[in-house]
Amino acid sequence: MATTTAATTTAAWAKPLAIVFLGGLNLILVQWVLVRELTALLMGTELVVLLVTVMYFLGLSLGYLVSSRIPARALGAFGVITLALHLSLPIWFRLAAAGLAALQAYWAVFLLLPLATPFLVSAFYSIFLPRYADQQAVPLSTLYAVELAGSALGVLVLVALGGIGLPAVYVLYAAALLVILALLGVGRLRLLAIAALCAAWLAVFPALNRWSNARWYEAIHDLPAGLETLTTGYSAYQKVDVLQAPDGGRYLYLDGLLHYGTNRWSRLNVIMGSVPADLFQPEASLVIGAGSMEMERFIAERGGSVTTVELDPAVVAASTTYLDDANHMSRLANRAVIINDAKHYIANTDARYDLIATDVPAAFSIQTATLYAQPFYEQIAERLTPEGVLVVNLTTRLTENSLTARRITRSLLEVFDEIYVVTSHDARLSFAFAGDALPFDLTALHAALDANGEQSYTIYSRPAVEALVGDAPPITLDSMDLVLSISASWIAGRLDG
Repeated sequence: MATTTAATTTAAWAKPLAIVFLGGLNLILVQWVLVRELTALLMGTELVVLLVTVMYFLGLSLGYLVSSRIPARALGAFGVITLALHLSLPIWFRLAAAGLAALQAYWAVFLLLPLATPFLVSAFYSIFLPRYADQQAVPLSTLYAVELAGSALGVLVLVALGGIGLPAVYVLYAAALLVILALLGVGRLRLLAIAALCAAWLAVFPALNRWSNARWYEAIHDLPAGLETLTTGYSAYQKVDVLQAPDGGRYLYLDGLLHYGTNRWSRLNVIMGSVPADLFQPEASLVIGAGSMEMERFIAERGGSVTTVELDPAVVAASTTYLDDANHMSRLANRAVIINDAKHYIANTDARYDLIATDVPAAFSIQTATLYAQPFYEQIAERLTPEGVLVVNLTTRLTENSLTARRITRSLLEVFDEIYVVTSHDARLSFAFAGDALPFDLTALHAALDANGEQSYTIYSRPAVEALVGDAPPITLDSMDLVLSISASWIAGRLDG
């Protein structure tokens, strides 16, 4: 009798547990797509990531709220709609954003897409756990445990398949949702038709994914018509895109933000790479952050060894494959790339460098802001040779009104005895050259800038730098308010058009 009861219980639990498990799996997979795509579309800042995450979890709450009110017969239709929306999510998100930009209303993207997220992304899967708990079909603790197990499998899937690409993840996602539809009672013929449509869609998805990606960049970044996506993908850290214009020019974007492709960024690489290498011919150089790796090329061409430390292997792979004309990775033997977190590497290496340059994104997130903080510069100082030089992009021009550049510079002033700041009027950026015993003087710096084609610039020595920085505090690990300020300012600028 006990055996019969256990068998009956197992049979009764099988369908709810399978649906909840597969729902947990797919929730993780679609969250990965959602966060990566929306972060890029909204020009990824810390507040954008926070906004997207909050709206995703709001969708879970919405599903819990309405779970008992949705008729069982409607669940299958809801699942089919969800499948269609999710498999096309990156494409219609981009086309909607491009359409709004064409109407001079890109600001609306920041409102409409996050507001659509709870209803269209996470609500469907969140229905089942509270529904089955309310029906007392399965104990609540068991349902939670099974959903967490599905989510854990989703994380493992992303680790295993994320590097292969979005289409591979979508194949598993579609298969899991088709099983859910079968468990919800969708008929066999209808299920076969839906599966056939999914297969056809997934076959053309890579081409449509690249096409819609290029159209979005044309609309938002004013890139040339006829743009082609050479590669696009989501890494564990960001969305990585390389695009090519009809004239052959190539662009690197990380989370929708330009990192290579215009004269401004080439001038940045010259000032941070060619100029210091010409000034004192470093024997050992370290560049923190990969980007296009053109900066490393300029240093390596002048001799010595050059090491790049980069957290995201997807950036290195994209730059190595598609930007070889810029970085000469295939032609220069005095190059090395280490995949590691910069802070971890600097804290644990015994190597010392004559030149360290930071090629990292602006402080849009807490993760990158720590690379502009005083504690990080203190660690870098220990890895420099006695006459070693640190070169830092201050992310904006250093002026009395630029709080970001002033705070970064204050962090440097707190650590190093000597500093020059170069403001390039062509690049529209300022750069700091810092160290305890710089191996060059003002005259030599002028000569190196002139020799490398810098036509309009201003150099500030330490007293002038101190005057510009004023009372701005350094960036520390417990003063990351700067990130929120930058994020809010960036979003406000987009909302203003």
